[in-house]
Amino acid sequence: MKLRNKEISSYLIWVAVNLLVLLAFGSLEFGDGKFYPFSNGFEYVRDYDITEFLAYTVVPLLIILAIKYGKEDKGE
Repeated sequence: MKLRNKEISSYLIWVAVNLLVLLAFGSLEFGDGKFYPFSNGFEYVRDYDITEFLAYTVVPLLIILAIKYGKEDKGE
């Protein structure tokens, strides 16, 4: 399994955007259970914390890897 440069760069841009939101507007601690943007919509960006950062950066990586491994098993 080899990730293409487009996949790697897209993921790194996604991580950078989420890191920017976390550092500029969010909270650097685990939150009180309000999961941004599902708690109050996009109105309260301060609800964005470490929990959302991990969810929005780790889950896409797991999906990318699952798709790549699935294609590799098919012989593509």
